[in-house]
Amino acid sequence: MVKLPADVKEALVNQQVASLGTADKNGVPNVCLMGFVKAQDDETLVMANVFWKKTLANLQENPKATVTAYLPPKAYQIKGSIELVTEGPLMNEINGWVASKMANLKPKGAALLHVEEIYSLSPPNAGEKIT
Repeated sequence: MVKLPADVKEALVNQQVASLGTADKNGVPNVCLMGFVKAQDDETLVMANVFWKKTLANLQENPKATVTAYLPPKAYQIKGSIELVTEGPLMNEINGWVASKMANLKPKGAALLHVEEIYSLSPPNAGEKIT
C-alpha cells in the first residue's frame, strides 16, 4: 500500500468536488463528480455512493479507480483498488458524514479506494509518479 502525503490529504480536505474515474470490463471509461470523498487513513480513501449508476456498475465489473485531488496550484491523481461497502460500522459513519453536510441525501453505499499509486497533475511535473 502507498501512503498519502500530507499535501494530498490537504487537497482532499479543501476541495469541493473530486473526479472519480472508472472503466467497465471492456475498458469504456466513466467519470463522475464526487462531493463526498476523504482520506479514511494514510492508505485509504472513502467515498459515499449517493448517485452512482454507471460508476457502481463499473466498480462491480472492474474494481480499479482513480480520484483527483486539487488544491491550487497543486493537483494529484490517486489510483487504487476498490472495496465496496453497503452495511456495517463504516456505513453508519458514511450516513452520519453525508447527513452532516446534506441532510436530504441518503447514501446507497460506499467505496474504499486502497491507494496503489499517486501522480502529480501539476506543471512542470504533470504525469510523474510521486509515490
